[in-house]
Amino acid sequence: MPASPLRLQRKSYLKREDGNCQIRVSHRKGRGKRSPSYIFRCGCCNEQIEVYYDEGGLEINGVIGSINNWRELLLPLLGIKNK
Repeated sequence: MPASPLRLQRKSYLKREDGNCQIRVSHRKGRGKRSPSYIFRCGCCNEQIEVYYDEGGLEINGVIGSINNWRELLLPLLGIKNK
């Protein structure tokens, strides 16, 4: 199995250099009809976002879109220009 492209972080309540809590990241393998997913949890509470992925696109907290559609929406929020 290839290595995860994201750095997994499961410890809670870790502070970053800027003083904010570190986002916790975990990964679930796809099983049966379920696609593999990443779970992003808040560093100070149990709030979370689930991101399911496959070749066809991403499902983020129940909202399904193509990779390009998510790029158009999220990259400007991160200050990254879409090519």
